[in-house]
Amino acid sequence: MKRSPPSALLLLNGDIPDAAMIRRLARRCRVIICADGGARHARRMGLVPDVVVGDMDSLPRPLPRNWTRTLYWCDFNENSSDFDKALEFMGRTGCGRLYVAGLFGGRLDHCMVNLSLARRYGARESLVVVDRGMAALLGPGRYRLGLRRGQRLSLLAVAPRTRLSVTGARYPLRHAALVAGSRGLSNVAQGPVGLHVHAGLVWAMAPDVFEF
Repeated sequence: MKRSPPSALLLLNGDIPDAAMIRRLARRCRVIICADGGARHARRMGLVPDVVVGDMDSLPRPLPRNWTRTLYWCDFNENSSDFDKALEFMGRTGCGRLYVAGLFGGRLDHCMVNLSLARRYGARESLVVVDRGMAALLGPGRYRLGLRRGQRLSLLAVAPRTRLSVTGARYPLRHAALVAGSRGLSNVAQGPVGLHVHAGLVWAMAPDVFEF
């Protein structure tokens, strides 16, 4: 059986409202990366990053003594954000799925740029945003969503021609054309939820960590 590439956790400098969820994810990820100021979240949560990427202007001071094996990848390119630099670095890790926390909070322009970068990267690689719940950006294919019965599920199309089918939910869909809007909001799992993305991209969101 072919083994899946290991996962990575990327901490940005935005808000992290559920530290316990991040710690759970850190235990299943092979690599922990911080985009500059995200290192402050790592220190607060007792996590040791493998790599810190960025211009290093927002590092915690002093650095924790147990970070002796942390690699600091300095990039002073003013035309890209620390998140952009960290995504570029991801290509060097050999990891597959990327969990990103700290995407939101703070300046609105930063939030919007971060979301745009997440969508761009997620269109090519497996990307999951972690905040007050989890949002996985999924392209064409079949997925089995590991949701508990009664758990909320929302689907948000991010491509103009997204078409999908959903089974095992209160409101099933069959080859439905989904556009960016509220139609996929607040569905409910009634058993094993199957998602088939026929075309396009969709954010699959739930209030807790789920497998897919």
